[in-house]
Amino acid sequence: MRPGAMITVRIRIVGPVNGQSVNASGTVQLKEGETVKNLFSRADDALGLRGKKPFKTVLRQGIRPVVLLNGDRLEIPEESGKRLADGDEVNVILTVAGG
Repeated sequence: MRPGAMITVRIRIVGPVNGQSVNASGTVQLKEGETVKNLFSRADDALGLRGKKPFKTVLRQGIRPVVLLNGDRLEIPEESGKRLADGDEVNVILTVAGG
């Protein structure tokens, strides 16, 4: 790809965020070479989730999300620097914890 080229990444988030159920999906445009962390920082606005901001909140909940990149699990936040490519698919699954 040429410098500054844009890529399209499909993203989905499912589960509880701040006590509210979230189920949202769509696509996000990023510059080539951007990372999962960059995706999370732009996804709320790109998907029209400005009020809930689940992607910005997900890492602060204290419960690690299940993050799949093209079906392979990523350890977040350790692998949040993983670079994305055009056509990648990221799924974020938030689990309920209890005791």
